[in-house]
Amino acid sequence: MKFLRIAAVPAISLVIGIPPFVSAQAQAKPSTAPATLPAAPPVQLQPYTAQDQSVSAGVPSGWTVKNAGTGQINMSGPQGESINFGDVFLVHDGPFQLGQKGPGAALMSMPSSAKLTDKLTMFIQQQESHSGSPAAQVKFIYAAPLQSLPAGVQCGVFIIAISGIATPANGAGVFCSLPPDTAQLFKVILLMGSAPSAIAAKTLPTVEAVYKSYKIAPGWVQKMLSPYTTPASASPGQPAGSAAETQMYLRAMANQQAVIDHGFTCANAGILGNGSNWETPRECGGWAPNF
Repeated sequence: MKFLRIAAVPAISLVIGIPPFVSAQAQAKPSTAPATLPAAPPVQLQPYTAQDQSVSAGVPSGWTVKNAGTGQINMSGPQGESINFGDVFLVHDGPFQLGQKGPGAALMSMPSSAKLTDKLTMFIQQQESHSGSPAAQVKFIYAAPLQSLPAGVQCGVFIIAISGIATPANGAGVFCSLPPDTAQLFKVILLMGSAPSAIAAKTLPTVEAVYKSYKIAPGWVQKMLSPYTTPASASPGQPAGSAAETQMYLRAMANQQAVIDHGFTCANAGILGNGSNWETPRECGGWAPNF
């Protein structure tokens, strides 16, 4: 299956309020259609399939696959770019403490009831802390939720700027949080492309091309969505992570393609990065009339 499209974008200095993984600007509908940009030359990709056959994607020239398997693939570019698709992390439902791992196999603790934007911020700050950057800050440039998901599942698309690290970077993608299981453990799933801020704009077409090529073999999505702790006994109806629930999840993602395309249009049209809120349309996070 092909996952959603999104890519890294240049940073802008915006201060916007974002309710649970959606901004008021993102909800706005454009009054007119955006101008069509000239088609960019196609990005050349080399097909790559993981050894366990769970995932495949195209690899840009000069990029290196760091690891691939169990439905995920991670690769890096020659100038600090990175693509991480399908990464699944285990989290404990509890208070967030920067840099603290566990309990057990959990990467970290954070409240499962938190807003999705807050969850992504805590997750990135935790990752950067483990890499030696405990002062990382995350600014949301664009955020929008996916609707009609199974009960307890949060999923949204984002465009962010990360500062307070050695090389400030911009990233974009899809972030999901699944419900806690019987042991108060839950999974978060990340698909993100990122690049140093100075080269994020020119990295955009490459990340988009890889996103379009990303495919997961049948059955692996369900494994990614299944609870970490197996229930002691089967509950009536469809259990979490069942085939029916997985299909509901995938249908919701497919139905939200307009949300993804809208965010990508804002980035691809060069709206983001002009440095002025007054010139940026409201639907893209600024104060100017919608285009």
